[in-house]
Amino acid sequence: MKHRWMLAWAIQIAEMLAVGLLAALSYAGSAILYGALLWGATPLAGLFTACQAVLRGLNNYAAWLAPAPCLFAAHYLLWGFSPSIGAALLTAFLSLVGAAAGEVLSQRRPKGGRGRR
Repeated sequence: MKHRWMLAWAIQIAEMLAVGLLAALSYAGSAILYGALLWGATPLAGLFTACQAVLRGLNNYAAWLAPAPCLFAAHYLLWGFSPSIGAALLTAFLSLVGAAAGEVLSQRRPKGGRGRR
């Protein structure tokens, strides 16, 4: 597929919007759940989706960009305000780490495309 990276980025954006909406929805419920989702699940989802996006064909320099804006967009669309900037920065940082890990994994992958045996 010629533009495989577009599909990888679209999947990552959809996944991070879903995680961001889940975290934003928990704001109306328990503060402990909201904190756990905002400071724990969202950054880890950013790490995982960035790594997977790179493995699907997205450039590692672009893979870390989507998670934090998706978190902001989900909060703003649902509540009209942004989440904690610290949680967004943690999400961006772990997404950067995930993109770097995805690049290392893709470089170590055999060129035949069949994976390890």
